[in-house]
Amino acid sequence: MLSTGFASYTALQWLMLFYCYCFFGWCFESAYVSLRQHRFVNRGFVRLPLLPIYGSGALCILIFCLPYHENPLLVFVLGIIFPTILEYAVGWSMERLFKMTYWDYSSQKFNLNGYICLSSSIAWGVLSMLLIYVIHPPIGRLIVSLPVIPSLCVVIPLTAVFAVDFVMAFRTALNLRRILEDLEQLRTQLDELRVQIELAQAEAREQVETLRLTARSEMLRRQMQRRVSNMIRHYHIRALLRAHPTASSHLFADPLRAARERSLAFRRSVEKAVEAVEEARDWTR
Repeated sequence: MLSTGFASYTALQWLMLFYCYCFFGWCFESAYVSLRQHRFVNRGFVRLPLLPIYGSGALCILIFCLPYHENPLLVFVLGIIFPTILEYAVGWSMERLFKMTYWDYSSQKFNLNGYICLSSSIAWGVLSMLLIYVIHPPIGRLIVSLPVIPSLCVVIPLTAVFAVDFVMAFRTALNLRRILEDLEQLRTQLDELRVQIELAQAEAREQVETLRLTARSEMLRRQMQRRVSNMIRHYHIRALLRAHPTASSHLFADPLRAARERSLAFRRSVEKAVEAVEEARDWTR
């Protein structure tokens, strides 16, 4: 028998369902992106193998669609509407908070501000029917059958670790935003100095003034490079950039591109160092 409605599960069971679908979403996203990137990508906002957007989307589908499980058409329509609203709200909020677009449907037809699009919404509807009629029934029965005490022993530590991980990921995203803002400010100053240098040269000003502006420009350029290098040394920021290879920023496009290039160069240098150590080890045997 299929449980229906919000009151069908306890708060503990809802939490277990959330983590379960977060994990399934992480498996799907990581596998999909890893295949496209030809390397393993730990997809997601947090470092744990959990994707909160999938867990939230699954709970949204269950809450609004389960009561109408006897009407597949209504399940499909509701599965389009409510997860799409959730996806838009999350995408809009994350861009306002972090100045980063972690997914972008701007290239898709019938999109709204790049946060949602028609094809994605239809996919939510199909996923809703798959979840309600295929995936959730056995999982829901399993969750309901689990004893309370063992469930608490799993959920409480997991919730504590997830909360810490989420706070760290939130702080990392804010740090990345501040660093990108600093880099964008440095880039603006560099552009202004280049204009002043060109004007100084065009107006045949004293060579000392041109040299002073050129030195100032070089100092800012080195400062920007150091800033990017220091940022890339931060493990969580590198992990965040790797987890979202298609993430973009309308405000900080140039600094973000520089950060990605430096991150890729850093990873390649580490790989070369590891290969050199392995070759030296083989030679000494």
